[in-house]
Amino acid sequence: MDFEYTDEQKAIQKMMADFSNKELAPGAEERDRTGKFPYDLYKKIGKVGVLGTIFPEKYGGSEGDTLSWYLIIEEVSRVDSSLGVTMQVSVASGRRVLVNGTEEWCSKLIPPIAKGEVIGAAAITEPNAGSDVQSIRTTAILEGDEWVINGTKAFITNAGTEITSFAIVMCLTDPSKREFSVIIVPNGTPGYNIMPAYQKMGWRSSDTHELVFENCRVPRENLLGKRGRGLARTLEALTYGRLSLSSNALGLSRICLEESLKYSKGRVQFGRPISKFQHVQGLLVDMAMNIELGRLMRDKAAWLYDQKKPNIKEAHMAKLFCTETAVKAASVAIQIHGGMGFMDECPVSRYYRDCRVLTIGDGTSEIQKYILAKELGC
Repeated sequence: MDFEYTDEQKAIQKMMADFSNKELAPGAEERDRTGKFPYDLYKKIGKVGVLGTIFPEKYGGSEGDTLSWYLIIEEVSRVDSSLGVTMQVSVASGRRVLVNGTEEWCSKLIPPIAKGEVIGAAAITEPNAGSDVQSIRTTAILEGDEWVINGTKAFITNAGTEITSFAIVMCLTDPSKREFSVIIVPNGTPGYNIMPAYQKMGWRSSDTHELVFENCRVPRENLLGKRGRGLARTLEALTYGRLSLSSNALGLSRICLEESLKYSKGRVQFGRPISKFQHVQGLLVDMAMNIELGRLMRDKAAWLYDQKKPNIKEAHMAKLFCTETAVKAASVAIQIHGGMGFMDECPVSRYYRDCRVLTIGDGTSEIQKYILAKELGC
């Protein structure tokens, strides 16, 4: 087994690290403070070409491997987790179209996503349906040649940005049979109401809204994939997305370690840097070890996916371990920084706020354990 990244993966990783340090890192604190989404910056990311990594060349992509995309997410999230999640949700929406959509939909929606000209959103969660996806109540009833959508979605990423063009909405298309399907709803469709942005603890410059559908009508052709296959396709997409979130978590964990190591070398107490104290050294070593373990889990799951081999167990283990590692790393980083870590002017306070959602989004840690228990045969 080869643990070495390919030359192409190394080049992509370095390019994205350099770009993130130069272009994304300088304004991250200000974006967090104001909660404003950086449209111009996102379009600049698109011009670099990384948003098309996993898409075919005919749609403006570079046909890269899955792990390369996760390395990109990791490098962006290391400096700005909000931008990282924006990218991963938009590209994941395009991937849903690629896997399940017609040639017409692929040609229409994927190229602008790959260029960073538009952003895609996916609407699954509802006020009463989070981890329990099958409890959703939003309906899409076919009337003639139109789907009529009614319901409410909650905590939806990317739905309200100025450059968002569509949302992929999971609906009940036959409530009596609990038949789930997925519908493409373009922004601006009458009856599709994007409510005011949430005020959040973290991911502040990531766009997040409640969506309300009131007799929202879209053409019959807006069905994405086969009718009644929405649940299966959504669960498959969530498995893929959980590795994106694992990569977001790895980026945050890395920056927590970097900042903690730097601070501990410069912070002098009792006549010596606190990095010389054995307990602090132990905290740093544990952080580094868990990052390395998480990386191995993420990389193996991504490799299995590209080999078209089953990776459900590996993907959920990676999501569980990497996100829990990020929360621990951020908490330790605060502790090492002491009182300064509690101040907003200290970057680790932002990392602490940003990482807390990682063990909740795309399936809570508890749900990951439940799925893994089933994989073990419980």
